[in-house]
Amino acid sequence: QALEDQVWDLLHEADKVAEENKDKSQVYDAMADTLGDAWDALIIMLEKRQTLLELTSVFFENALEFAVKIDQVEDFLKNAQEFDNIDSLRELLLQQEHHTRELLEKSFALLNKSHELTEFIEEFKCEGPNANPELIQGAHSSCLKIDNLLEMLQDRRRQLDRFLKHQRQGLEQVLQICLWHQQENQV
Repeated sequence: QALEDQVWDLLHEADKVAEENKDKSQVYDAMADTLGDAWDALIIMLEKRQTLLELTSVFFENALEFAVKIDQVEDFLKNAQEFDNIDSLRELLLQQEHHTRELLEKSFALLNKSHELTEFIEEFKCEGPNANPELIQGAHSSCLKIDNLLEMLQDRRRQLDRFLKHQRQGLEQVLQICLWHQQENQV
């Protein structure tokens, strides 16, 4: 954008020169058209790169949020899950449910952003005059890195889901036993 004024000044200067040299006006008109087209193509390419950077930034923000949530759930599972009574046991089960739901929400958001980003990269690599083997290889490599990061985080989430499910089943059984004992004592 800083150079845009200079480009337009150059185009206006070319128009003036073309008016002064009528015999070469076709050459100057062709040069002006070519420069204008190149400038428009550059602006479009820069806008697409900006969109790519924004999508990438949002993807990595989502990946970081997801990784932090995974760490939080791992800490939750590692810490002693003690309870004193039925109410604290129910609270523990609610915390598990909350963690499970947040994991799924963060996972879903990351999956959507990764799909959006890889789709944009796939379209971007083949567009315009810059479609070359090096760009295509770089785009393919970027998509693989995105997929690898996504798969690593999803593996961690699946493992946590198994632990949460196993722990929840155990806690639900303990809750049932506590409720049964409570009913027995009331009788």
